[in-house]
Amino acid sequence: MAEAILVPQVGQDLTEATVVELHVKLGDTVKKGDLVAVVESEKASFEVEAFAEGVVISLPFKEGDTATVLEPLMHLGAEGETVEEAARPVPAEAAAAAEAPEPAAAEAEPVAAPAPAMATASGVLRASPIARRRAAEHGLDIARLQGTGPVGAVVLKDVARALEAGAGAPATAREAITLKTLRDGQGSPIVFIHGFGADLSSWRPMVGQLPVGLPIMALDLPGHGGSVENGAQRFEEIVETVGQALYGISGGIHLVGHSLGGAVAAVVTERGDLDVRSLTLISPAGMGAYVDGAFVDGFLSAQSEPALAAWMRRLVYDPASLAPVLVRATLAARENPLLVEAQRAVARGVFEGSTQLFSIGEALRRFRGPCTVITGREDAILSMRDVEAGVPANVALHRVPGTGHLPQLEAADLVQTLITRTVRAAG
Repeated sequence: MAEAILVPQVGQDLTEATVVELHVKLGDTVKKGDLVAVVESEKASFEVEAFAEGVVISLPFKEGDTATVLEPLMHLGAEGETVEEAARPVPAEAAAAAEAPEPAAAEAEPVAAPAPAMATASGVLRASPIARRRAAEHGLDIARLQGTGPVGAVVLKDVARALEAGAGAPATAREAITLKTLRDGQGSPIVFIHGFGADLSSWRPMVGQLPVGLPIMALDLPGHGGSVENGAQRFEEIVETVGQALYGISGGIHLVGHSLGGAVAAVVTERGDLDVRSLTLISPAGMGAYVDGAFVDGFLSAQSEPALAAWMRRLVYDPASLAPVLVRATLAARENPLLVEAQRAVARGVFEGSTQLFSIGEALRRFRGPCTVITGREDAILSMRDVEAGVPANVALHRVPGTGHLPQLEAADLVQTLITRTVRAAG
């Protein structure tokens, strides 16, 4: 008996999805787990797998068609079997549109300098994940494409139209950032994202202390550590780059981010194609306008250990908690001549003087998993008042006394406990 593979619902309250890829045709034999199609909405793309074995006996849609969610995308059956009433016919108007050539005016539609795609309050461009990936593959600046999807979102057909019109550039894809495993384990991994001016090694002291038996991973943000040559500078570019790195993880993930990394962790949940189970944000940026611009400038300008130590002491409430080895490690990393200039470029992309150029409030409000924010009461880099005012009701806020911008250093035991509690709350 024929079985239907349904159009998945790729977002809450969505009733339609676009069929962007078909990996089978009528008569093909598929096995359980085979990728048969990709569908997308404004926020998410979804790979559709076969749940059973069989022959494709009904395929009512073609690539580019809009399908109703939870209706048959295709039918699997035995060879020679037919589907009559169960198969969803192609609407007559859709068939006519498929046969009619596009008007010449549409082919000549200018795309060289289109209006920018719409952005969310968090500063992230509205674009489906598959559109982002296709644009990146061909060196297209997705921010310059006119979106025709819901609420002005850039979708796959917008990228395809731009490429057909010759808007693509020679591939200038940024160097990918890689995830590093800090501890093996079983289950959904905890992924750590460091703050501005640090790198993934800053998390190593915490790895052995976390009692959760899950894998622990970390990455270097663009312009930092092993990602110094990535080239992403603006906040939305950094979020997209991190999202692409996380996309390769199968199953759910738990994100832990500090400062700029905390902001990235929060907003990357809006991609719609990542299964983020929980968020733990330590002194997260993006909760208000203020950032200590003098610290950013002084930190980047310091060329000696005494000068660097003077600026890094602003990160903590108790100067004795800043180990000299941390200062020396930060200075040693600057032996790479590209590092400071790369971080200056990132600073220009995310800050303007003492102002942050992005916000994470809306992303936190929309996140439905367990979320914990940890902030030091004596944080001199960001404003604790901004954090208190910006944390939505669905987020647990912990204010740590006698602590500056680095609670993971000055209150390590408490931070480890809160990370564990947040991860376990996700089930």
